[in-house]
Amino acid sequence: MVTGAIFYSIFNSMGYGVAFSLFFLEAKRKKYPLEPLLWILFGSLLGGLIGSKLGSAVFVYHQYFTHHPYDILVPQVGGKTLVGGLIGGYIGTVIAKKIVKFERSTGDLFAPGLALGIAIGRVGCLLNGCCYGRPTNFSWGIEAHGKLVHPTQIYEAIFCFALFIVLWRVRKRIVKDGRLFKLFLLSYCFFRFWVEFLRGDAVPGVLNFSMAQFIACVAFVFLAGEWFYQKGTKQ
Repeated sequence: MVTGAIFYSIFNSMGYGVAFSLFFLEAKRKKYPLEPLLWILFGSLLGGLIGSKLGSAVFVYHQYFTHHPYDILVPQVGGKTLVGGLIGGYIGTVIAKKIVKFERSTGDLFAPGLALGIAIGRVGCLLNGCCYGRPTNFSWGIEAHGKLVHPTQIYEAIFCFALFIVLWRVRKRIVKDGRLFKLFLLSYCFFRFWVEFLRGDAVPGVLNFSMAQFIACVAFVFLAGEWFYQKGTKQ
């Protein structure tokens, strides 16, 4: 019998595969050297896996891991968080680029693939029954944990797929390095802040906001400020 956890693993693996494929497709189009990119991709993957696991351990299953700290090394124990994965992946990329002494921006290579990868991964979340929404009376609600709830996984999958289409279409028109990646981050942070109000499994954070909302809000303000500062500065 195929369980939700197996579907979750399958769709997450598909998301990673698609994201990596688009990464290399964009790298080839922009004529990036292959060897340093392999190390950078490895750093982003390792950082993403560590970040997603740590995010789950610290913010979701902290009580369990406080008493069983070594279980954090067991993949089947606990879950993963997307926000933690994005942060960890970014840190891993920065570290890998410093190690291989690669200075050219790589964020734009990741942007379209990340959007589409998240969309695919959220289908796995839907089939696994995680990342569910709050109770609703809307006709499109889905059953989860004995209640009719918002299909927040579907909301995010649709948004990220639409975001992928936008990023893919404008990627050749945005010539300044890093802008496409910032557009992805700004869009996702904005969406994630608002969809968290509908999440039924949100982790309490700061000022009545969930932890994901707080991080998304801080990141959005910082990125928006940087975006408009750079836009107003003569290059």
